Amino acid sequence: MAAGYNEEMKKRLGLALGGGSALGNAHLGVLQCFHDRAIPIDCIAGTSAGAVVAACYAFGVSIETMRTTAEKLSWRSISKFSPSKLGIISNEALAGVVKGLIGGDHRIEDARMPLAIVAADISTGEKVVYRSGSVLQAVRASAAIPIVFTPVVIGNDLLVDGGLLENVPMSPLVSMGADVRVGVNLSRWMPKKIPGNILDIMDRSISIMSRYTIPPLENEVMIEPHLEEYASSDFQKGQELADHGYRAAAHKIAEIEKLLGEKRGTVLQRLERWLRE
Repeated sequence: MAAGYNEEMKKRLGLALGGGSALGNAHLGVLQCFHDRAIPIDCIAGTSAGAVVAACYAFGVSIETMRTTAEKLSWRSISKFSPSKLGIISNEALAGVVKGLIGGDHRIEDARMPLAIVAADISTGEKVVYRSGSVLQAVRASAAIPIVFTPVVIGNDLLVDGGLLENVPMSPLVSMGADVRVGVNLSRWMPKKIPGNILDIMDRSISIMSRYTIPPLENEVMIEPHLEEYASSDFQKGQELADHGYRAAAHKIAEIEKLLGEKRGTVLQRLERWLRE
């Protein structure tokens, strides 16, 4: 009875982390808020910068380690000049950063929790969701900003930034069995900063295209930090961005806890009736 009871008691929470380059530091604040409030994450999905954070978190990298590493990054450190007719530079160096954090090129299915990484197939225009295979290749693909970064080839897929199709990857959480789905949208508020380079321009373009997300459905919550004072290249402002993420998450905690608690209450009532009978 105990095993079945515990399984019913627990409502599964899925977290979807959206793209935004350096703005992805805000995800670390969200994760810290969940940790401080003892809200468990049962599965996680990510797009672009969100894919980097999701992959690291799913493989057990601490929030503090991610924050320290992120503050040392720049566009230069995660890319290298690699001219091609399909792009200007390569983001292979990004894979090296992730590899150092998670300790190797692991397979997605070997993560500590179910993990999904979203990319876009530029040949077919279709969304590709990776639940298995090389985590480094999937992360590179998900974060390959079109035109600037050369697409990443995985099998027969020619892949670019997943933000083109689903910047906040809520849909994979459904197939991953999440009862409550929480998204983190970094593109809700239009940045006030003028883009400083072509990478900022392209990243901003994707953010504009994906700015208007589908309103949250039943059992869904959207966290939308106010990041309009920051640019996608503000890697050195990691702590500020994380603080914004933390505050935005804290505003939604009561709503999330309510959704997580509804099933528990129902199960408790059924158990009480069963004991009385």
